[in-house]
Amino acid sequence: MTGTGQFHPSDNTGPARAGPNGLAAFFSRRWHGEMPLGQLFWRDMVTVGSLINVATTIVALAILAAKGSALLAVAVHLLPLPYNLFLYGSVLRTADVSGNHNANTVKLGATVWIILASLL
Repeated sequence: MTGTGQFHPSDNTGPARAGPNGLAAFFSRRWHGEMPLGQLFWRDMVTVGSLINVATTIVALAILAAKGSALLAVAVHLLPLPYNLFLYGSVLRTADVSGNHNANTVKLGATVWIILASLL
C-alpha cells in the first residue's frame, strides 16, 4: 500500500501474495501439515469443501433446468475437483505426520468424503 491507502502494483501485501495471510500461505500451511488435523478435516474438508460441492452442484442443475449445455453443467459440477483432491492430499499428509491417535480414522473419513464428493 502506498501512503495514500491505495494499492500499488509493486506492493507485495495483496491477498494473493505469499505473506503470512495470503492465498499461497493458505495452501502451503495445509499442504505442509501446519494446520491442526481436526481443523483441516472438519472445517476445511467436511464443512467448506462440502458447501462448495453443494453450491456447484446446484449451479450445474440450474444450468440443466434452464436447458443449458450439458457439457457446461458437467464442467461446473467438476469445478471443485482439484480443490477436493488438494484437501484430500493435505489431510492424508497431515495425518501421517501428526501423531494424532485418530489419524487412521481421519484418513478413512477423508477417503469416504473424496469418493462421495466425486460421485455426487
